[in-house]
Amino acid sequence: MANDNVNYSKKVNALLDEMPDFVADFILNFKNSENPSTMLQYTRDIYDFLRFMVNTMPDHDGKDIKDLTLDDLSKLTSLDVNRYLTLIRSSKDRRFTKLRNDVIEKNNVPSNHKASTIKRLRATLSSMFSFFMTSGRLKSNPAAARGNNKTTKKELIYLTNAQQTKLLNTVRSGENLAGKAATHHERYVMRDSAMILLLLDTGLRVSEMLTTNIADYDFDSCCVHVVRKGGDSDVVSFSDECASYLMEYFDAQRARFLISDDQIPSFTTLQGERLGVRAVENLVKKYAEASLGTAKGKSITPHKLRSSFAMSFYEASGNDILLLKEKLHHNSINTTKIYTEAAPGRKEDTRNILQGLR
Repeated sequence: MANDNVNYSKKVNALLDEMPDFVADFILNFKNSENPSTMLQYTRDIYDFLRFMVNTMPDHDGKDIKDLTLDDLSKLTSLDVNRYLTLIRSSKDRRFTKLRNDVIEKNNVPSNHKASTIKRLRATLSSMFSFFMTSGRLKSNPAAARGNNKTTKKELIYLTNAQQTKLLNTVRSGENLAGKAATHHERYVMRDSAMILLLLDTGLRVSEMLTTNIADYDFDSCCVHVVRKGGDSDVVSFSDECASYLMEYFDAQRARFLISDDQIPSFTTLQGERLGVRAVENLVKKYAEASLGTAKGKSITPHKLRSSFAMSFYEASGNDILLLKEKLHHNSINTTKIYTEAAPGRKEDTRNILQGLR
């Protein structure tokens, strides 16, 4: 039994290393911490749910599990938890099959999902949310079992074309930046202009963009070779305007590093290190608040730039949802529909479409 406990503890610690620190706060302090096998099951359940968040929820698209925060958990609704449990329950949902199989293989999670399993998963999540509510770090428990829950659909946050223009103008000019951000703007203007325009121009996930090197960009065809979420290779096209900004920045990078293109990360810090997701989140927020005001700007993240691309492209393409699906590299058309449903005036603009045909 002692050896079993050691093995359980090793597995728990290995999983905790892949998750945010707040998970360890819960696992190592909950009431059954004296039972290593129970701790392992709780840890697996939470790992499974966090994998679901980063792989299927648009707000966390492109993040690693360790990037998730308690603030991200505070924005979850009972609908999000129910959607997760429904996907677990359904063996026919192809979007979740590969993800679930990966978790099963890596963590030896049982593959049979009976009603008792679903009940246990909800109980695990509910315990975690309750733990953080008790300590005052969360205000609600979306996993708590409730009858007849009524949930409101989340508003899709994106920038209009005019707001995108204001954002890009601020990135290029530094207007309204204050303090160190204004003082050091010239150091970053070439990089940030190319990077933010690329996100708005292509709808790339920030993680997909940041894993590229200069050698991945083909300026004869104006495209970049990327590895998509899930591991698929893809070729993503960008505009002539975006190409000019990228070439100017990459030429400066080549002169600075004096090494081959396949060794130079596309976007780096001043020290030459590859930029991380968190750094891009911070600079997007900085420019968004300077250009759009604090109220609007604080809600803008790199993924909201992806949403902005989607909304602009959907309108410019004549509402071509299939083409938008391909551009966003969605596995399911249902994922793409969140953008089409949010398109303003979509139903109203078609009120006269049949007039004159009868």
